[in-house]
Amino acid sequence: MADGFPGERLTILPPAVLRRARTLPGCRGLCVTHTGRFDHVRGHAVTRPRGRPEHLLILCLDGAGRGHLDGDAWSLCGGEGVLLPPERPHAYAADPDNPWTLVWFHFTGIWAEEYAQVVGGAGRHRKFLVHDIELLVEAFEACYRHVLGGYTDADLIGLSTSFAHLLGLCRTLQRPADPRRRLTEDRVLRTIRFMREHLGRPIPLEELARTAGLSLPHYSATFKRQMNCSPGEFLIRLRLQKACERIESTDDTIAQIADAVGFGDPLYFSRIFRRHLGVTATEYRRRTDYRQRPES
Repeated sequence: MADGFPGERLTILPPAVLRRARTLPGCRGLCVTHTGRFDHVRGHAVTRPRGRPEHLLILCLDGAGRGHLDGDAWSLCGGEGVLLPPERPHAYAADPDNPWTLVWFHFTGIWAEEYAQVVGGAGRHRKFLVHDIELLVEAFEACYRHVLGGYTDADLIGLSTSFAHLLGLCRTLQRPADPRRRLTEDRVLRTIRFMREHLGRPIPLEELARTAGLSLPHYSATFKRQMNCSPGEFLIRLRLQKACERIESTDDTIAQIADAVGFGDPLYFSRIFRRHLGVTATEYRRRTDYRQRPES
């Protein structure tokens, strides 16, 4: 591997620090051993005939690169990531004409394999695509701040928990690799934005299907497959979420709030609220109204 790239950031936690980290809460489950970032690193190349003892996460922020795992080829461009398993021969290199910008983590721990499967599935090399790379950049910076402070226990625990958050984003921000599936996903997301913008009025299912540009049966089936609930159930959740925000932040009556979030019938709103939250809207207001609580 070429060394000394301009602007590189590279941290390898010392063995003594790692031994201490593995005794700390959270770090036993997920422990970062190496992390860093390279920007447009022309000539960057790594070959490991015996692999590494840790899992390896590579996130390509820009540019492109390629690699192989046990001879199985893969490539990355901006917005894509890959997880490589431990103890497996692999190699990777920046594209010579469009070298990548990447961040990476080596990590171990008793939960490491579970996290790897959650993010990348159970394949040999676990490649994935995300739709908001800037959030991952912010998450990387949050992780990297914890390696700059002298490896205190608090920093080591913070590094593990911040990295767990980054892995969670890798999962929740994923997009389908198939362009046709991405187009269908975008149509569903379009209707969710429509719901948020029109919560205060009735939203017929047929109107959502038209917004998505899909037939009613296709839209309903696609939405449920993508969101694990029907469009109607999702709309109720959005309305209840907005109702809770208004109950906590305004002095509007419960009937006014019900009407504002699209429940024209206050009695129906009361039944739905209690069914989903386990308390009445009035009781929810009483429990969350900190303005009425005496100072301790």
